[in-house]
Amino acid sequence: MIVLLVTAALMTVYVVGIGGATATAIRVGEAWRRRQVTPPALNPLAETETVLEAPTLPPAVRRLRQAGWIAFPFAVIVGVFGNLTFPWVAPLVVVVTVGLNAFYFTAMQSLGEPLALHRDGFRIGVGKKTRSVRWVHVTDLMGARVGAFSGARMSEAGEWQDPRVKPNVIFYRLNRALVDQRKTLWQRFGGLGYYDGVIRNAFGVSTESLLQAMREWQRLAIAAETPPMRRRAR
Repeated sequence: MIVLLVTAALMTVYVVGIGGATATAIRVGEAWRRRQVTPPALNPLAETETVLEAPTLPPAVRRLRQAGWIAFPFAVIVGVFGNLTFPWVAPLVVVVTVGLNAFYFTAMQSLGEPLALHRDGFRIGVGKKTRSVRWVHVTDLMGARVGAFSGARMSEAGEWQDPRVKPNVIFYRLNRALVDQRKTLWQRFGGLGYYDGVIRNAFGVSTESLLQAMREWQRLAIAAETPPMRRRAR
């Protein structure tokens, strides 16, 4: 009976945390789609910083989500292997976790993080989790389509593009000889092996135009850092 109560407590934390984050993500995404705001123009030649806002979870919901993910593995282990006296617990735990996870990952597709673009680099995220990247450290930028349980690389110029598949993220890779980029276990589990970061496009602009503008920002930054190849005339 004690194990059953522990399972119920862990499942409650998981359902409240992940379920609350899922419901909030759906509400925030729907409110973002109904807004009447024009996103700023993507101009790599501009002297000022370009900031692209994105729908994101409130800090309190993020902490609640973190608690739900912490409780998730313990709830599954105890629910599946610790309640042999109650055979109905294991299938119930599996159905609830699989179904809720599917709703969660689908709802999170509409969220993102604010992105600030400037001549030296870009910043993504808010608060303590803000990540700053210099253009001269970026070695590769790639657009892709990432769904809840699938992904596909975006076609480059001259390649055939499936019109039904629109890219929604931009992956970037850094020069690891210049930048010490340490990945968490969650990042590696999420597929960031070759690439070092991902920008989810929820800014209201097309991923193709954003990718093209970022590549132009990078080209201008590298050209400004490159030393002259010829001697100066005396």
